[in-house]
Amino acid sequence: MVRRRKSTTPPSDEPIRVVVIEPRAILGVGVREILDRESDIEVLAQVSTTAEAISVVDQAYPDVVLADVDFPQLDATEATRRLHEGAPESALVIMGRDDDDASIVGAHEVGAVAHVPETAEPAELIATIRRAADGQHPLRDELIGRPDLLERIVDAMRESIAAEHLPANPLSRRELDVLAHVAAGSRNREIAEALGISEQTVKNHLSSIFHKLGVSNRTRAVTYATRHGWLVLTDDIANGQDVVAGHS
Repeated sequence: MVRRRKSTTPPSDEPIRVVVIEPRAILGVGVREILDRESDIEVLAQVSTTAEAISVVDQAYPDVVLADVDFPQLDATEATRRLHEGAPESALVIMGRDDDDASIVGAHEVGAVAHVPETAEPAELIATIRRAADGQHPLRDELIGRPDLLERIVDAMRESIAAEHLPANPLSRRELDVLAHVAAGSRNREIAEALGISEQTVKNHLSSIFHKLGVSNRTRAVTYATRHGWLVLTDDIANGQDVVAGHS
């Protein structure tokens, strides 16, 4: 069992043990350099995938797992959730790709105790890691002051429950194609270029998808479609080829 530092106990002489998950190598080096400057932080490992982190966490029992998660990428989001479920005693801190509400809500959904945007200053990152290792929950504190985000989280839970009772796939083939590119992390302009349509048409398809599924954002739409087997992603999408989209 991992010993989590508590704010009500005297400071420990042992360093805060951290595992860093950063798929982008150059940024990973930068994050590690920031952490290595701190005498009270020890980086146990720097890995590029959640799968690599799972084996490290199982053996090393870090105090904090610092993970860079691109929330539109469904695979990364689900893998991070599984990592947290497998190592609940390690505080999960998310380095979000964006400093926006969707990224904050996404961090909550995967079980993180804190969210730090990649634009944060090094001092903010270090302070957040120390709070997380100390048993604090910066993300919960942030959400308490944001009733609008709490409402979004409740809505997401309702959407998840409603998704279990959805009828047969209501999406068209083209809407599934758009959604598959969304799941791969593509922006509207990139989707338009890949499918040979205008950005406005992409936006129209997304609005239709949200309406049909009763969801409010891209990530939830992808989650519902894949959960019901309507959308099956293949590696071909990375090469700009057609995707496999199930339609019943």
